[in-house]
Amino acid sequence: MEEKKNVIDKRSIKLEDVMKSDYIPFLGGRPDRQKVIGSDDVINLSIVLNTSDSVEELLKNISK
Repeated sequence: MEEKKNVIDKRSIKLEDVMKSDYIPFLGGRPDRQKVIGSDDVINLSIVLNTSDSVEELLKNISK
């Protein structure tokens, strides 16, 4: 009869995660942007960040 062993997997990076198509390696750099983030976009984001009362409101305002 086979004994069950209590094995705890402490790996931070697992092979099954690395094999996924959307995996971004640690310190692998940022993905390529489709377009450049302009200064107007940065200013608008800063305004939304400073005027939102909650994360939910922030996400709702960003998705507009």
